[in-house]
Amino acid sequence: MPPAQNRPTVGQLAKAHTFRILTMVATWVLIFGAFVYHPEWIRAWLRFVTSAIEAVADQVPEPWGARVEVMLRELGGVIWIQIASAIVLLRLIIWLPFHLWRLGRERRVIRPPATFSDADQSRAE
Repeated sequence: MPPAQNRPTVGQLAKAHTFRILTMVATWVLIFGAFVYHPEWIRAWLRFVTSAIEAVADQVPEPWGARVEVMLRELGGVIWIQIASAIVLLRLIIWLPFHLWRLGRERRVIRPPATFSDADQSRAE
C-alpha cells in the first residue's frame, strides 16, 4: 500500500471526477446536436470506426479475427467505441490548450540571475 502522502486528496478526486462527468455530458450533448443537425458526421464516423475494426480484425489470425470483428461490430461495440472515442477526443481538445498554457507559465517562473566566478569574469573581458 502506498504511503498516505502520495494519495490524492478528496478535493483532487472531486476535480477529476467532475471533469470526467462534465466531458461525458458535453459529449452526449454534442452527439445529440450532431444527430439533429449534421447526421452525416455520425455516419462518416461510424464508417471510419467500422473500417478500422475490419482492418484490425483482418490482422488477427483466423478464427479469432472473425470473432473479434463480430464481437466489436455486431454486439454493440461500435456504438460504445464511438461514444468512448468521442469522449476521449473531447478531453484531449480541452486538455491540450490548458496543458500548453501551464507549460508556458512554468517556463516564465523567475529564476535567480546567474553569478559569474572570478575566472569566468576574467575570460569574458
